[in-house]
This record gives sequence, C-alpha cells and structure tokens, in this order.
Amino acid sequence: LLAVAVLTACSNPIRPSAPEPATPTPIPTPIVPAKPVYKVERGEVVHLVKFLGRVSPAKEAELFFRVGGRVRAVYVGMNDQVKAGQVLAELEMDALERELAAARRELGRARVRLSQAERDQAAAIARAQLELDIRRLQLEAQRAKAPKPRKVQAETDLEQARLALQRAQEAYDAIAWRSDRAASREAQVLQQETINFQRAQAAYQLALQEIESHTYQVAILEKQVALAELALQELQAGVDPLLRNDVQRAELTVQRLEAEVKDHSIIAPFDGQVMSLNLVPGRVAEAFKPSIILGDTSGLEITADLNETQMRNLKEGMEVTFTLSDYPDQTWKGVIRLLPYPFGGGGRPGLADQDRSTHISVTSDRQSLKLGDLARVTVVLERKADALWLPPQAVRTFEGRKFVVVQEGDVQRRVDVKIGIEGEDRVEIVSGLEQGQVVIGP
Repeated sequence: LLAVAVLTACSNPIRPSAPEPATPTPIPTPIVPAKPVYKVERGEVVHLVKFLGRVSPAKEAELFFRVGGRVRAVYVGMNDQVKAGQVLAELEMDALERELAAARRELGRARVRLSQAERDQAAAIARAQLELDIRRLQLEAQRAKAPKPRKVQAETDLEQARLALQRAQEAYDAIAWRSDRAASREAQVLQQETINFQRAQAAYQLALQEIESHTYQVAILEKQVALAELALQELQAGVDPLLRNDVQRAELTVQRLEAEVKDHSIIAPFDGQVMSLNLVPGRVAEAFKPSIILGDTSGLEITADLNETQMRNLKEGMEVTFTLSDYPDQTWKGVIRLLPYPFGGGGRPGLADQDRSTHISVTSDRQSLKLGDLARVTVVLERKADALWLPPQAVRTFEGRKFVVVQEGDVQRRVDVKIGIEGEDRVEIVSGLEQGQVVIGP
C-alpha cells in the first residue's frame, strides 16, 4: 500500500494555484517648494565695490639690459637694499671695456694738447694786449707833439730876421758910397743879419717839414695800433679749431662707448629694495626682458588689478577703506591715486608695457603695513540712509523690464518697479512699491 501511494503521488504531481493580482504602489503627490517671501522695508542702501589688493612699493621699476648677452656678474640678491646709481648686474663686455679705456686715454691726450694751446694763447693774448697798449700810448704821445706852435715861432723868428736884415741893408746902403764900406760896421751887421735871416728861413722850413712829418708819424702809429688790435683779435678768436674738434670727437667716442657699457649693465635708478631677481651668472639674458624689479619701500601703497566693470565705477581721488589679512579687525583709509587708461591718468593706449594696476595711497597710519600683505579694499560709491529696499533676488527682469510679484491676500499681481542704488544685499526701490508690502520671490 505504501509503494502504491508513492507511485501514485509521483505520477500525479500537485499543481500550484494561480497567483493573486498585485496591488499597485501609489504615486506620491509632488511637493511644491514654497517660494521665498520678502517684505519691503526702509533703511540704508549702500553701493559698494570690493576687491583684493596687495601692499606694494609706491615706486617700482622693471629693470633690464638693453642688449642681449651672457651674464658676467650679479651683484645683488633678493630683498637687498640698493642705492641709486649702483650697478646691479653686468653682461660680459671685456672687449668693450678695453675700447673704452683706450678712448679715455685718447681723450686725456686731446685735452692736454688743448689745455697747453689755451695756456700759450693766454700768454700770447697778454703780450698782444701790452703791445697794443704801447702802440696806443705812442700814438697819443705823437699826437701831443703838435708842431704848429713851433711853426708860429719859426714864422715870428723869420719875420724878425727879415726886419733886422732890412734895417741892416738900409744902414749899409746909406754908406755904400764910401770907399771903406767893406770894412765898416754896417757891412759887418749886414753880413750877420743875413746869416740870421738864412738861419730863420731854415728853421721855418724845418718847422714846415716837421708838420708834414708829424702827420706821417701819426698815420704810421695809427696803422701800428690797428695791426696790434688785429693781432689781439686773432688771438682772442681762440685756439686752433682742430684741437677742439679732436677733444669733441674723443668725447663723443667715450660717450658712445660709455652708453654701450651702460646698455650692458643694470643700474639702480633710485634707492630701493630688490623685489624680483631673474638672473644667473653665465646664462644668457635677453635684451629688454625685465630681469630685476626694484621697489622703493620707503613709501608703500595698495595696488590691485581690476576688471573693466570695477574700474568703470571708480575715479581717481575717491576715498577707500581697507583691512589687512594680518589685522582683519583694523581699518585703514586711503585714496585712489591712479587708474589705468582710459579710466584714469595711468599709461596711454598702444603701450604694451603700460601699468594696468590701480594704485591707492594710504592716508592713515602706515607703520603696520608690510610689503606683500593682502588688503581687502572697500569703496563706497553711493549711500542713502532712508530708502525703500528689497533684496536683489526679489526683483525680476524680463526684456529690460524690472518687476516684482506682490502678494495681496490670496491674489498675486505683477508690479513694475524703478530701481535706484543697487547694493550687494539691498536694492533701492524708487517707485512702484510701499513699505510693508509682501513680495514673492522667483
């Protein structure tokens, strides 16, 4: 019986019953997020511009070689203090230095030749001046020897001799009939007066000759004075121009070579500190590539690189406040000193290396400033103490139209608004809303 039962069970397996239909899972109702609600309030609205800057030297310069070459020596290191005119680095220029030394020696020789010629000329001028003075004195002395008085005297003497001769002739004529007239006193007197008359005639002729000779002597001395003046003028014209040309040519050569040496050197234009150094002895340096940045740390300021949107709202002379990373609770004051072109007077268009930074002068205590400190700068553009305001996110914009959605009981309606000052967290509502109204956010 047990075997029959087992066989029967194996030949007639039990069939499973049909499954019951599954109950569907209900779809949850979507949760609609609540829109933010804002209330129109009255208070202060401030339009600020905030940006980051760095404490930098007020005076800074990028220094470079004007020619390319291999670096011979670097005489400074990072953060070194240097003086104006100090050589900071040099390129290899041995041949140029030898050429400059030779040019300086030639200049020295040319100057010695010129100096000797000038000394000789000065002595010659002194002699020529003395010669001229002597000639002028001789001329004045000759002019002072006026022969006219002597002529008058000679004329008088001649007239007296003629009268005496006439009287002697008359006395002799009175005894001319006598046989002893030749031995008479009258004959002797006549002979003497004749001699005196002849002497007076000679003296008169000599006086006339002296007058004529005096004229020639004066003319000769005048010519000698003119020659002395000409000689002095020639000496006063200067030494041989070729000697001066030699000196000038040698000076130009030295100046040219010194300029080339300067082009091979980096020289500090002012007292300051080495802020950046990108030179290694033995390596090649490119021409006009900034290799050293020098800053005058005696005067510090805040510099910042701003975008055009920020700079468009700023003007030179605006007051600012800022905090430093090391002193977040302390506030400093400053003034925008310089904005880059075209927003201010810094640089000009077309200059690739123009300064694009905004410079802020510190007007409060500078003692706590440290080079490189991070500064958080705030500029107040506009401020209104008693204004209606909403958060910026409460105002919607569509096709240039600004509006808000106002909740009035169970009804919502759109209201156009006019915006005034736009701050970071508050926007001034000029018109369209009243204090206390409720605005639904987007």
